[in-house]
Amino acid sequence: MSKRVIVVPLQGGKVAVNPQFQDALKQAGLDPNKVVQEVQEKLKAYGKYPVQKVELEVSPDGYEVKVYLPPIGDLFLKLLGKDTGAHDSAKETLGDLPFEKIVEIAVLKRDELKSKSLKSAVKQLLSTCKSMGILVDGKRADEVLKAVDEGKYDEVLKKFESQWSQ
Repeated sequence: MSKRVIVVPLQGGKVAVNPQFQDALKQAGLDPNKVVQEVQEKLKAYGKYPVQKVELEVSPDGYEVKVYLPPIGDLFLKLLGKDTGAHDSAKETLGDLPFEKIVEIAVLKRDELKSKSLKSAVKQLLSTCKSMGILVDGKRADEVLKAVDEGKYDEVLKKFESQWSQ
């Protein structure tokens, strides 16, 4: 039997249990109550971030909960309360995000980023900040990128390294 994907219905950031979802879980041989509880627990880690979708990958060995955030640009816009990015990122500033928030997002989007290290994932996100006109810790993103390369943010990165490695 190959993997089967069950989309978890969400409403207001929580699992919206409905008969179709329960039936799909039962057909896959899963306990709906246990699955819902596990999904809710996993969603807690994404607490303040908007979750785009949640899927269960069901295989003969069990299941895996996959949580998806919106694309990085959309996520940044939502965090800043904006609708669009800067029209000219060299001249306009869209907003300011703390460096730790960038690292936190990199950890949460680890599977989607396909980066080999936390540092390279953070640099990807900083590049997005640069192209959107988003400041990081009150500095232009290209300045922060340079500082990351110089090791000036290594202490912050170390705090999140264990989460990246999980």
